[in-house]
Amino acid sequence: MYDEAMPEQAESWWSRRAVLTVSAAALLLYGSTAAPGLTWAHFGADGGDLLAAAVTNGVPHPPGYPLYILLLQGWLGLGRALLPLEPAQFGTLLSVLCAGLSAGLTVATAAHLLRGHLLASRQAAPWIRPLWAALAGLAWMAAPLVWSQAIITEVYALHMLLAAAIGWATLTGRGRLLAPALGLGLAHHVTSVLLWPAVLLWLWQQPGARLARIGRILGAALLIGGVFYLRIPWAAAAAPPVNWGYADTFDGFWWLVSGQAYRGYLFGVPPADLLGRAASWAQVIAAQFTPLGLGVALAGLADWDRHWPRLRTFSLLWVVPVSVYSITYHTVDSQIYLLPVIWMAALWFANGLAVGVDWLQRIRAAFLPGVTPPARMLALAALVATGLIGVAALRLPEMSLRHDRAAQDFLTQAAATLEPNSLVISRSDAQTFALWYGVWGSDALDGVPGLVLINDALYHFDWYRRLLADLYPQVPGIGGPFNDLLRANAALRPIFLAEPLTDLPGAHRAAGPFWRLEP
Repeated sequence: MYDEAMPEQAESWWSRRAVLTVSAAALLLYGSTAAPGLTWAHFGADGGDLLAAAVTNGVPHPPGYPLYILLLQGWLGLGRALLPLEPAQFGTLLSVLCAGLSAGLTVATAAHLLRGHLLASRQAAPWIRPLWAALAGLAWMAAPLVWSQAIITEVYALHMLLAAAIGWATLTGRGRLLAPALGLGLAHHVTSVLLWPAVLLWLWQQPGARLARIGRILGAALLIGGVFYLRIPWAAAAAPPVNWGYADTFDGFWWLVSGQAYRGYLFGVPPADLLGRAASWAQVIAAQFTPLGLGVALAGLADWDRHWPRLRTFSLLWVVPVSVYSITYHTVDSQIYLLPVIWMAALWFANGLAVGVDWLQRIRAAFLPGVTPPARMLALAALVATGLIGVAALRLPEMSLRHDRAAQDFLTQAAATLEPNSLVISRSDAQTFALWYGVWGSDALDGVPGLVLINDALYHFDWYRRLLADLYPQVPGIGGPFNDLLRANAALRPIFLAEPLTDLPGAHRAAGPFWRLEP
């Protein structure tokens, strides 16, 4: 029989160790499987754009990610003073760090919530609830979508860290930290506002809740987030080579931060495809913890529904807006927006483990007869941990990017193929952003001076033609009609295509990873 009046200090001690252990395990897993440099894997083509923007103090693609760029710039400055690595390697290490910290916050949040579990009094040993929380952190750590974004240069590792911080600050009652967490989330990724309804309802349902206090939290969050966006027009005014929207005017700023370029994707899924998208959503969620793990998580949610309806409502209000956004956002990588949903499912998973063990205790489980309850629980925890490690090992060959060099090989071949003063035309994100990184973010293409980089998919934007005119004033026809630009430069400089754009006039001759345009 366990002492139900044990000191909270002992459980807090175990919780802190669980947080540190899982964070260290996540850092080890992600660090050992991270991409060695620039990568296109795991929807990571934007990495070249982000890195080039950070190095040149520029503005990346909408909505501009002001918090991430400032962090990346500081991280690059610190890293270069300590280690002789490429910017892309430092960018990946930043993702590794953010993802590792998110695993620790997951454990801390789960451990806090398990203390309020109505059935947990039978599991009163101080290490038990932190143990279930640690297993939930391991499940989050090894989830494929989480893992994929932890090992590349992208914005989503920081996004999931901030989402975890918002959830942790809300559910553990850290009111003073909630406004900064909400504000930083807004300053990084605007989809974090989809989490605000759940947070505001939770605050409103607190005993003695006051509208004025909630208003202060919301106002402070908006102020904190808004301050970071002041970086965008300030940086844009200096005309850096990466300058989406040329946001030194209000129109350019609003085009950028409101995501007008992507507005057609929002609720852009045809009605006939919604059922298939919903099925894909369910498949992605089930794949994170395996169907068995998802069943445990749903058992945890069902327990909240019976015994903690306020927490059930919070979690559903957290999950539903993000899920609807992901299902109806018409892009191939919209599943990435489900990271906050997976985080909430990890909390369900922790509660589901507690529910399952409590059930085994009540029916005096037949396995391991004669063994004391703590030993049975340790055996169960070891079984779950073994399963999680086994699943991670099975996923390792698919997830690991240690040997991924496709983007780096492209830049190496580009340096060997392109000629000085070439006009290089690209359309897709992967090749475009890799070239931007090679010219402005690193020294990969320093041996090919005078390159003129043009993305013809952006050329119809006024801001982009203005930017090109600033960057390449010596190029005839720059900023004018695209075909006139090609004709004006056909006899002056080599013209290379990063992909076979058959809608452009002239013959195409393969040249390394490029096609040489011969008008």
